[in-house]
Amino acid sequence: MERSKKKQQRDPKPQFLVSAADIEDKFQQAVAFHQAGQLSQAEKICKQILTYNSQNAEVFHFLGIIACQVGKYPVAVDLITQAIEIDSKQPPFYYSLANALREQGKLEKATEAYQQVIQIQPNHADAYNNLGTVFINQGRIDDAIEAYQQAIRIQPNQGEAYYNLGNAFHSQERMEEAIEAYQKAIQIQPNQGEAYNNLGIVFTNQGRIDDAIEAYQQAIRIQPNQGEAYYNLGNAFHSQERMEEAIEAYQKAIQIQPNRVEAYNNLGVVLIDQEKLEESVQIYQKTLEIQPNYADAYNNLGNALREQGKLEESIRIFQKATHLQPNHAEAHNNLAMMLLLKGNFENGWKQYEWRCQCDNFPFEKRDFPQPFWEGTDLNDKSILVWTEQGIGDEIMFTSILPDLLNMNANIIVESDRRMVSLFQRSFPKIQFIPRQNPPNSQLLNTTIDYQVPIGSLGKWLRRDENSFILNRNTYLCACPKKTSRKRKEYQELANGKILIGISWKSTGINQRHTYTKKKKSTPLEYWQPLLAQRNCYFINLQYGNVKQELNEFQKHTDLKIYQDEEIDSLSSLDDFAAQISALDLVISTSNTTVHLAGALGKQVWTLLPHIPDWRWTLEREDTLWYPRMRLFRQHRIGDWSKAFQQVKLALEQHPTNKNT
Repeated sequence: MERSKKKQQRDPKPQFLVSAADIEDKFQQAVAFHQAGQLSQAEKICKQILTYNSQNAEVFHFLGIIACQVGKYPVAVDLITQAIEIDSKQPPFYYSLANALREQGKLEKATEAYQQVIQIQPNHADAYNNLGTVFINQGRIDDAIEAYQQAIRIQPNQGEAYYNLGNAFHSQERMEEAIEAYQKAIQIQPNQGEAYNNLGIVFTNQGRIDDAIEAYQQAIRIQPNQGEAYYNLGNAFHSQERMEEAIEAYQKAIQIQPNRVEAYNNLGVVLIDQEKLEESVQIYQKTLEIQPNYADAYNNLGNALREQGKLEESIRIFQKATHLQPNHAEAHNNLAMMLLLKGNFENGWKQYEWRCQCDNFPFEKRDFPQPFWEGTDLNDKSILVWTEQGIGDEIMFTSILPDLLNMNANIIVESDRRMVSLFQRSFPKIQFIPRQNPPNSQLLNTTIDYQVPIGSLGKWLRRDENSFILNRNTYLCACPKKTSRKRKEYQELANGKILIGISWKSTGINQRHTYTKKKKSTPLEYWQPLLAQRNCYFINLQYGNVKQELNEFQKHTDLKIYQDEEIDSLSSLDDFAAQISALDLVISTSNTTVHLAGALGKQVWTLLPHIPDWRWTLEREDTLWYPRMRLFRQHRIGDWSKAFQQVKLALEQHPTNKNT
């Protein structure tokens, strides 16, 4: 029988006999293509190599790097993981894996991979630096700082690690350390524009605006198309009221980044400050074309419309802002002031409660332990009232304290230290304690039944005009001895003339915008027709150092305003109250002076801009807050001429003037 022949088994895959030198040559070709930016050719050669040697870890790693470069992070992770399975002792493999995982947002796994790099190669500075960045993304700032510092210890000239360290210190508000780190980064890498920009931000936060401007300008010199630096530069110029330069910087930021709505928004604010109201409205409308749901732009558009006198439209815009962003405190507060201005007290006070949450609220919210008063019965109850905002607001809202006394309440008031003696004399049944930080321990007593910020009293006790009219008495009392002495002194100087105190500008803490300060202030030259009245003796009540201004005015007009060197209205408000009480009449723009004069019961004439503060409401010639105050209003925006004509006529008809 014939023996069957055994068939030969053939391997379907061809066997290539390629030397290690040939593989290395091909790999170097791939590297050259990669360096030339020809990634597809580099990838093709690497895949060819794997057909020769399917266990080439270096090639798998290189393919992973290419995948990472084109954003194929899952593919990159898979390829680099295969490289590590073949050779688990290579730090570059773990480093590339960590980078790919970080790009995917897989921060825990990235952390493990970077730590594996460091375990194998403890002096791997880049791994420490990137690990720090992962820690930053995880909110582990202290760990990030330690990682950056370790990177710097290993490689002292690593500018990127210093830059990252500066950012980490900045996030912890460790400003001096942040400055030192940024400056070191710049020393190592002088052309690092981002470091200059961030250094400028730290300087801005420290109030070192000139240094900030220099840093931003240096960032721009290095990177002329850095829109962020132009935007920050605009903010810095604006804070110094260098308006034209601010406009130029914002416009450059917009040119570089046409959809940067923050630059449009802040440009609009500058235009308001420059009284270019229509231009500001156009800018905000452009902003809202780019980002229709931008609540900040609606809020600022409302401000511009208000200053144009478009009050109903302004209210609608503020309401739109609060609809888009229900927690937009500034928009709620602006809406409050519009409603109060129009006499809608019930709804206005409700919105006014948002004021304490505004970023620009003049005083920090006090952290007292007592529950807030919500209008309940205060009979035999104790209540802590804490004052807020500026001196003028303290004085005005103090007019509501008698209502609390009528409710048989035990009242404690925390107020500005300068007001305590005047308030205590005026309200002997109320205990006044000066504001300090931390608060006086008496005020932390939990046996006090309630607390309330003084501006919130209106919500419960000034709901309509009738509630104002029921309590229209003078409520502050200056020192009788000081007042008597000052009046006698002034009468001797005046030689029988009317004693008139004047104040012509407002510089209070609430005027955060240049435009607000401008509209509530008048040039002293406007006062010449009044100051020329022969039967009047004028005394300066303008707070602050205005000696040079008074001297120059007298030099050019030969009109004198008496400056009482004994009175420092900023430091001693009790002396200032006595000075005002010694006078026959006070004429002033809307500032602390009119509040103090009104509360003292003096006859006071207040000059108001066309769109005044909410407290003065609209059109009326008197005010709900002070019984002997008369209001003189602008009839057109920015035009004081008619208001001063009316004051001059009223002064000529003043009874004391006629009798003189």
